[in-house]
Amino acid sequence: MNLRRRVRFKEEERTYIDVVPLVDTLLAVFLFLAVLAFRSPETFIGVKLPKAESGETARLTALKVTLTAEGKLLFKGKPVKEEELYELLRRERPEYLVLEADERVYHGRVVEVMDLAKRAGVEHLVIAVRKKR
Repeated sequence: MNLRRRVRFKEEERTYIDVVPLVDTLLAVFLFLAVLAFRSPETFIGVKLPKAESGETARLTALKVTLTAEGKLLFKGKPVKEEELYELLRRERPEYLVLEADERVYHGRVVEVMDLAKRAGVEHLVIAVRKKR
């Protein structure tokens, strides 16, 4: 007696690979990657930094203040007035403050921001520059 019977499938009963869960999973992964790719922690402003030969590269945890070519103040990428900046710096008390000033900004304007930071209690002020090549 032959216990092994050969089972034959009809055409509509054949096995197949279901790709729908695979497509759903890949779509979810692509969506996750797209959200990560387009999420930017900071807004970058086009400031052309002056060049210096004696600049050095440093990694600091600091707050950043930007002075645009028109002399406008930006704190963390958002426009602020001097009074607002003073209050923000007094409240946050950063140990380091990085000042990114466009090379076309008048020296007096840079000194005003430096003085404001010192009055607010900032201990160390770093002026950002590009290295000459």
